[in-house]
Amino acid sequence: MKEGNKGTASALYVWNGISMFWGTSFHTDPHAHNTLQLVFDVEKSFLLKDSETDWTAHSAALIAADHLHQLDSNDSIQLFIYLDSESSYAKSLELKYLNENQICPLPGKLLRDLSNDFFKKLLLNSDCDSLLNACRTILDQLLGPGIAHQLDSRVSKALEYIAQNASNSFRVGEVAAHVCLSESRFRFLFKKEVGQPVQNFIQWMRVVDSLNMVLQGKQVSQSAIDAGFWDGAHMTRSYKNVLGIAPSKVETFGKDLKIVACTKGSLHTLKTEIRDDWTDNSVKKVIEI
Repeated sequence: MKEGNKGTASALYVWNGISMFWGTSFHTDPHAHNTLQLVFDVEKSFLLKDSETDWTAHSAALIAADHLHQLDSNDSIQLFIYLDSESSYAKSLELKYLNENQICPLPGKLLRDLSNDFFKKLLLNSDCDSLLNACRTILDQLLGPGIAHQLDSRVSKALEYIAQNASNSFRVGEVAAHVCLSESRFRFLFKKEVGQPVQNFIQWMRVVDSLNMVLQGKQVSQSAIDAGFWDGAHMTRSYKNVLGIAPSKVETFGKDLKIVACTKGSLHTLKTEIRDDWTDNSVKKVIEI
């Protein structure tokens, strides 16, 4: 994110339901994201306000999805993490911390346990796997150790089938038949086990596969075929659903914001609405990635 609503940032790294970037020199207008947002300060503190509260200093904070707020980096550096609001991580954080609140300071013990060195080392890191592990470490510190979960063997078999046929056009019913389940039962089981509807998982898989191809210079029309879309129109609809832009705009869009698609799995759309002030219901600008 080269420039934001006044500010500079690192590349936006995106995984399955998680994205992150470093930012500094921000002083935003009132805005809202369609994701749950976590902000961690590296050096001192940042400032947050919403329509009900004045500027308040935080070392770490959780902001509800779709909540209008302003952020001032306060001449410091922050790590931003965005979570798909429907993900299990987001739901667990909401339940544990937000309750009736829309902005919640996160416990200082988290920063003490991880130490500022942990966050400062991330600032110099650009490796997708290392950054994702760091995100999970932060989330696990907030939520406590989770219970190890082994996928249902039928879902594991389905994921293997999807991966092996990534470049082919297939329907959900074919995957269900492969694991000997009715389509309705399979859809229920997949969402329960993976935490995401199977059709969303497949759509994101194709978008990310083709996005990597386009960013590497492959023609959009050829990437549609190689990623398993039914046709160009299907690819365009999927891009707009997932990224908020058409495939043909990827190269132009990349000049303003470097996106690093770190996995072939599903991701989430990050949508930010910017307004002139708290009472103005009209949206001045919408940024979708």
